[in-house]
Amino acid sequence: MPKKQAGENTKKAAGNAQKAESAANKKAAENAKKSAAEAQEWGKGAKDSSKAEAAASKAAEAARKKAEKDALLKEEEASLPSKPANKGKTAPPKASRGLNLGAIDSLDPTIPAKPTALNATGIDNALDALSLTSAPSTQALDRHPERRFKAAYAAFEERRLDEMKDEKGLRRNQKVEQIRKEFEKHPENPFNQVGGR
Repeated sequence: MPKKQAGENTKKAAGNAQKAESAANKKAAENAKKSAAEAQEWGKGAKDSSKAEAAASKAAEAARKKAEKDALLKEEEASLPSKPANKGKTAPPKASRGLNLGAIDSLDPTIPAKPTALNATGIDNALDALSLTSAPSTQALDRHPERRFKAAYAAFEERRLDEMKDEKGLRRNQKVEQIRKEFEKHPENPFNQVGGR
């Protein structure tokens, strides 16, 4: 057997040195991470004013922009010729479209009638207004037929169901649908009545 060399293997020594160096680098990076995490943990307990500073700077910036905008607006108003002010005058009220029923608040015959005018735009609204004025004054205008609709429909449905009881071949919900269609065109429907009773 050949004799072992008493010297050191250079490749092995270089490999070991490289391993030790990389291990030291890893250890240093790990220590740096730990110290950064620890500093962050310690920082959580202390008052952090970064949010407050950010909010204050944002508010200051908004105030600066508002002041700048106001100054520009005043400068622009000063450069424009001034308009004469309407002293003591108000704009006339805007007329609504359709049928204006405000003129016939009270159709009571005991109250002396003032000459009033109804405003209506469109043919249908004008015809409705004419039919209201030509109606007898004892007949009051029904302004809210939707309030009586439910009760009127319930009474109509009950009466018609009793009449249709003898008819065979239709289920109850089919009869109810048919009754609903009849009620839409029936004179008992509050929406089909121009004046109240």
